[in-house]
Amino acid sequence: MRRIVDIYRKDQRDRVLWTYIVSLGGDGSHPSLEDFKEEALTLAGIDGRGSLDNLDAYVHLEILK
Repeated sequence: MRRIVDIYRKDQRDRVLWTYIVSLGGDGSHPSLEDFKEEALTLAGIDGRGSLDNLDAYVHLEILK
């Protein structure tokens, strides 16, 4: 399943820095919203979007096909 996850700074929640489309659960598992959030924050760290201490993520509830 795929979900949209927005990355933003904790002190600027009204400003989206980056958006990821995260795909999880292809193995038949049922990932939680927290799993999508953690994956997006991991990707943001790898991509150098900022310190993980300063970043947070919002997972959109709709599932992409």
